Amino acid sequence: MENSQKYRSIIVDDEPIARKIIGGYVTQIKFLENAGECKNAIEALEMISRDSSIQVIFLDINMPNLTGLAMAKMVKKDIKIIFTTAYSEYAVASYEVNAIDYLVKPFSFERFAIAVFKAIDSIRLATNSLNEIFHQDKTIYIKSEGMSYPVVLSDIQYCEAMKNYTKVILSNGKVLKPLVAFSKMEQELLKESDDFLRVHRSFLISRKHITAVKNTTVMVGKSEVPVGLQFREAFLQSIGKNKFKSIISDTEDTKIGN
Repeated sequence: MENSQKYRSIIVDDEPIARKIIGGYVTQIKFLENAGECKNAIEALEMISRDSSIQVIFLDINMPNLTGLAMAKMVKKDIKIIFTTAYSEYAVASYEVNAIDYLVKPFSFERFAIAVFKAIDSIRLATNSLNEIFHQDKTIYIKSEGMSYPVVLSDIQYCEAMKNYTKVILSNGKVLKPLVAFSKMEQELLKESDDFLRVHRSFLISRKHITAVKNTTVMVGKSEVPVGLQFREAFLQSIGKNKFKSIISDTEDTKIGN
């Protein structure tokens, strides 16, 4: 997600400490902008009415006068809502109002970042749909074991360097084995899309398929991929986690309290 676009967000929570911590999380993601903070849903609705550029809302549920769930029903459907609450029992109701994600306090920056990526991917998808009457992701052909297969770029989860070929893992579980050098495969994929990231001397992953980030590995779909030391800093910066080291070493300080 290496582009200069900033996605504007607001934080809606009646607890000052929650607003402060979420605001700190927002500043760690380079493509996310904190457009404002509100201590209740009424203030937030007024802000949204004045500022049509708001794209993401970090929304508490239990607030005085108007709950977050009630507010969500009043917000335009193109605004992405991420609920941030201390109560897990509203999770089902949250998806009935098309929330992108539901974070239960205390939640780590890792979990927060995953929710943000889901929201941004949803915004980008909607934007692409508006830009074209019918948008199709780019398709390439990969030759594997004597057959050429059409592959949609967004279906590629990751590539792994093997001795004399490159292993390409797709989201449907299919594995292709083109007789192509890993460096050549990386070069070709990066020409087609900036969603691919080198995280190890033997691994190239798609940002779209990141599901979790650990200290020395990254989950891509259901697979755990190593992150090489020489690639680690660039990888974390590219996904907006430039303070990841301190987060891993001191998780208690980076979680929102009840």
